[in-house]
Amino acid sequence: MQIHDYLHEVRSAIERMDLYGFADVIDIQEELRAGKQAVIQASVVLVDGSSLHVREYIDAAYGIKKVSYGYHYQDRHGKLVFRYDNARHKLALQSKEHKHLSDNSIVEAAAPSISELVEEVVSFL
Repeated sequence: MQIHDYLHEVRSAIERMDLYGFADVIDIQEELRAGKQAVIQASVVLVDGSSLHVREYIDAAYGIKKVSYGYHYQDRHGKLVFRYDNARHKLALQSKEHKHLSDNSIVEAAAPSISELVEEVVSFL
């Protein structure tokens, strides 16, 4: 998959929340970098006041690789509902990829596709 195709896929999945009638505001920023790299940042404010924040650093030199990512979903009061990321933690996990839950626990979890992420967020509405 080409980097432009991947960026289009991400943009389309996020914009689907608007098609569903769940988004009030969508802001998507894409930055192409040398060496087939890109940074994607998106913020979506949903009709219930909750918000989704997406950040990906992509390297597409040999296929699409998410070098770093964070998908943060919070309620209208700013309280964490869930967050997927691959940031290193002091807590020893078997896998670098994990999910933070609203009860402050952290579980190992692979990064969802953006379409899966959108469906998970929609399930909370």
